[in-house]
Amino acid sequence: MRKYNHDAPGVKLRGRPKKNISEKRAKKISATFTDGELSIVKTKAAQAGMTVAELLRVGVFRLTIVERLTDFERAAIRELMYQGKNLNDQVKACQANAWPSTKRKAEACLDGILAILGKLKIQNSTLL
Repeated sequence: MRKYNHDAPGVKLRGRPKKNISEKRAKKISATFTDGELSIVKTKAAQAGMTVAELLRVGVFRLTIVERLTDFERAAIRELMYQGKNLNDQVKACQANAWPSTKRKAEACLDGILAILGKLKIQNSTLL
């Protein structure tokens, strides 16, 4: 079925319809790559079946950027991991020997973990 131009009767439409102004891409950004990096980008674009520009747009708009941890957060996580190991050791000892003092030691580990989480919450309220 042929489509005709409404502005000029009898003239067949050619090409794709024009985009709205809001859909047109008019701004450009330049990026500099080494030869090796450019080769990798082109290879990935070819493997994905898209142009380099499409690949870069997908990378920018579909990836989630995660902020890096602060020194305080890294130290707190390290301390949490240490407390988790202590708690695990206490539970193993309790299961193996049924020691009554293990409950107190486990509670102390949990108190340490809660104290660290409290510091993290105060330091960075968006983390928890």
